[in-house]
Amino acid sequence: MPQMMPLFWMMMIIATITLLIICSSYIYFLYLPSLTFNKSKLSPPSYWNWKW
Repeated sequence: MPQMMPLFWMMMIIATITLLIICSSYIYFLYLPSLTFNKSKLSPPSYWNWKW
């Protein structure tokens, strides 16, 4: 059991970093079209539709 703890903490750190990157990129791509393209405020760009 003690041998599994560093792997567990490393997985938790990687999951937290991945979640932060996904959330920040989602917010970035969600608010960037509304700032730059005011006409297409409700629809995100086409290159973002494949992920969400």
